[in-house]
Amino acid sequence: MEFFEVIRNRRSIRHFTGDPVRDEDLTAMLEAARLAPSSTNQQPWHFIVIRDRELITDLRDIVNVSLDALIDEAETEDRKKVLRSRRFYGTHIFDAPVVVTVLTRALYPSPLNEEPTFGQGLQSVGASIENLLLAATALGYGGCWVALPLELAYREIESILGVEKPWYAVAMLSIGVPARLPAEVSRKPLKEIVTFK
Repeated sequence: MEFFEVIRNRRSIRHFTGDPVRDEDLTAMLEAARLAPSSTNQQPWHFIVIRDRELITDLRDIVNVSLDALIDEAETEDRKKVLRSRRFYGTHIFDAPVVVTVLTRALYPSPLNEEPTFGQGLQSVGASIENLLLAATALGYGGCWVALPLELAYREIESILGVEKPWYAVAMLSIGVPARLPAEVSRKPLKEIVTFK
C-alpha cells in the first residue's frame, strides 16, 4: 500500500478472525516501532509480545476481576451502568491472537519523581506505537491501541508480566487479522485544528 493509503485505511480493530499473525510480519511491525524517533535517541520503549493463549486469558481475567470490584463498590446504579459499559472496551484486545504490552521509562529526573504527562518518554513511545500500527495496516492486519486495561489493573498486569522499575506499562495493543473493517470515521477539517502564524 502507498503511504497515505495506509494512513487513510488504518482503523481501530476490535474484532478478529482466528487467523494467526505470521512471525515475519510481526517482526516487521516491531522493526517499524524500533525505527520511530525518540528524544535524544534514547529509544525508551520495550514491547512484551504475548501469544500464549493461557496468559492472554489470565490478563483478561485480571481486568474483569478489577472491573467487577469497581462495579460492586459503585454507589449508584448510574455509576454501575457506566462501569458495565466499559467491559468490552477493557477486554476486547484479549480476543486478538497477539497482545503487546508497551513499556516506557522516565528519561530525565523530575522534581516530582515521576514522568509528567508531557514527558518525552511517553511522546517517544507514542511514535513507536503508531509506527507499529501503521505497519500492521500495511501488512493486512489491524489492531487497537488501548489504556483502559491498565487503568483498571496496571499493578496486577505489570506483576503477571514481570515488569520491573524503572519500566512501567503505558499501553496495550491488539494485533490480528480484522474480521471486518469499521467504516471510516469523520475527522475534523484542517481549518478547525490548524493555526498558521
